[in-house]
Amino acid sequence: MESDNRETVNSLKEDSSKQKTEKVKKPKSKKKHKYAWLRWGICVLFLSFALTVIFSFITEVAVKDSAAFVCVIVLLVLLILNIFCDVLANAIISCSPESFHSMASNKIKGAKRAVTFCNNATKLSSIFADVIGDICGIVSGAAGTALVIHIASDGSTMQLLSSIMVSAVIGALTVGGKAIFKHFAIKYNKQITFAFAKFTSFFKREK
Repeated sequence: MESDNRETVNSLKEDSSKQKTEKVKKPKSKKKHKYAWLRWGICVLFLSFALTVIFSFITEVAVKDSAAFVCVIVLLVLLILNIFCDVLANAIISCSPESFHSMASNKIKGAKRAVTFCNNATKLSSIFADVIGDICGIVSGAAGTALVIHIASDGSTMQLLSSIMVSAVIGALTVGGKAIFKHFAIKYNKQITFAFAKFTSFFKREK
């Protein structure tokens, strides 16, 4: 009887010790993920800084001492890139990974990458819509300023009106383009996500 009592007591102690260790271990896992949002925010900050420097440098080199049509081409490229990134962001964040599970099981190229995109939809949409999209909007101001100088450079009322009109056209095309293509991004989210995943698989192989 005493041996049985001792065994039960020892088993109870082991169970209690296991529960304590589990309770102690749980906060550690929480601490690891506690500041994940801060790390992600810092990464986005440095990424935004680097991309802004690159985009601004390319834009300044392209529009400096260039003809007016070059400024228009640069503005169109930035506008298309801005809308395209917004379409990608809306398509990925509105698409579910279950749409590609059967394709991934059949080893269709790009399906696994599409599942990865859907599982990281929040981060990708932040990069495409917030980082690249906002940078394109900011940098397009430099190209717009260069275009205004070509239209009117005498510092008169014409220059002021030209500046207002160029800014208004850029803003209208950007916002209007996003509003128009957002419908297609959500309606054809699976096709867009899969096409982009398949495109990226040419540069980096799927695991």
